[in-house]
Amino acid sequence: MSEKSPIEYNENSIEDFSIEKEVKEAVSTTGYYTYAEEAKLLRRVDLRIMPLLVLLYLCKNLDVNNISYILTINKSEPGNVLAQLAMTKDEWAWTSTIYFIPFVIFEIPSTLLLKKTTPRIHQFRIAFLWGVVTACQSAVKNKQGLYALRFLLGFFEAGMFPGMLAHLVYWYRPDEASIRIAILGVLGSFSSVLSAFITYGFSFANGKGGLSGWQWVFLVEGIFSIVCSVGLYFWLPNFPNDSKWLSDQEKAYLIARLPPQAPKSSDKAFDIQGIIKSLLKPTTLLFVFLKFFQGVGTYGLSFWLPSIIQSFGITSSTTSPLMTIPSSAAAVFSGIFFSYLVDLAWYSPATLTSCSMIVSIGAFIVLAVVTNKAVLYAFIIIATVSTNANGASVISWMAHTLEGSSQVGFNYAFTNAVAQLGGIIGPQIYREKYAPRYVISYIISLIFIAAGLVLNVALWWLTRNKMSEVIQDKKKRLKQNKNDPNDKPVYNQEFENITDV
Repeated sequence: MSEKSPIEYNENSIEDFSIEKEVKEAVSTTGYYTYAEEAKLLRRVDLRIMPLLVLLYLCKNLDVNNISYILTINKSEPGNVLAQLAMTKDEWAWTSTIYFIPFVIFEIPSTLLLKKTTPRIHQFRIAFLWGVVTACQSAVKNKQGLYALRFLLGFFEAGMFPGMLAHLVYWYRPDEASIRIAILGVLGSFSSVLSAFITYGFSFANGKGGLSGWQWVFLVEGIFSIVCSVGLYFWLPNFPNDSKWLSDQEKAYLIARLPPQAPKSSDKAFDIQGIIKSLLKPTTLLFVFLKFFQGVGTYGLSFWLPSIIQSFGITSSTTSPLMTIPSSAAAVFSGIFFSYLVDLAWYSPATLTSCSMIVSIGAFIVLAVVTNKAVLYAFIIIATVSTNANGASVISWMAHTLEGSSQVGFNYAFTNAVAQLGGIIGPQIYREKYAPRYVISYIISLIFIAAGLVLNVALWWLTRNKMSEVIQDKKKRLKQNKNDPNDKPVYNQEFENITDV
């Protein structure tokens, strides 16, 4: 990695304070590692962290998305889940609402435990327990049993995603975290592709081993999550300064290059003053309500997407889950593309978020007024793509307004918890009485997205100067890297007050 020789490692801290001081001073003055060395170091970090977080998020979304897809398995047959549990479609919508209630309530306290318990234990606990509950859903005999397990699933999953976001900003600068958060997000969208194939495959297992197709889905996905949780327990790194696979210089460098306001492992496990300071910032509530309006406006379509596409009658009920694949695949690419633009500092997060929301509004307008099934299917894809494109951009944008471990953990959890209210309200917007056209549902969705667009403009105005400085700094370093990879990047010269918004 570098000619600078490592020193003896101490498990709990960087042993030689002089090296930590030397690296920190160099990072903010002359630079320490070259761009090439830095890129090599970040690739090593990526290989240690990202595959495990991607696997974790993929498992989580498989377990959440399956509730939408198993509804289409063996439709109009005795083995269909609605027939076996004696439920209507409106009653089925409550499986989402009930799941998100504990999710919202316990998201913040669960995430605030991350610093105390460490990211490794935090995510292992969540993945293991939700895997057990997912598998147990295969044994339910009525809607009451399913509702109870959906409540437990939301309770155990609370804190997973904001915990992942908080974990990443211990290792990466916010502009670097954007593309990595996008990878997590798009893999969440890719889980819809897998769910389509999984439900299609298990539709042929109906009756095998005394289980219906939907029971096989719950059982197999739950067991898979339990197995993955073991991998998290043994291999997920916690923080830079306690990672044995890094030299002391590398640990010090990863910490020193972070913005001054970034969380550190040395921060208090719980800082009430930092949380209060965060709540007093106007940007905090604006981000929270931006995500809330987006969640309400988009989650209903996401939840009922397999059933809505099936109602088009474009293909048979058996293969209709596969018709969701184009929208899910396109959502994957849109999320990566938007984050790539942020990573290259071509456009601000505010600009990209506004563009995606405007496209979403246009798509919902078309869905509300057009009756041609081919056009409806095309704009279902466009609506899905646009609503998934800006997630990582908003998270990266928000990171520049946060300071310290408690503030980062609280804000990510608070924002994500309120956003999950979309999971409570959204599915109820698409009631069976509005089927099959769902005109009222589409209009309500676009109203919420339009309200989010207004808040997005307000956030742009409040953060315009700070984000302009961040983007210009990023462009400068990208240009230096392009001109000479052996040059040394310098960080944290000009942005000591980046969070004062």
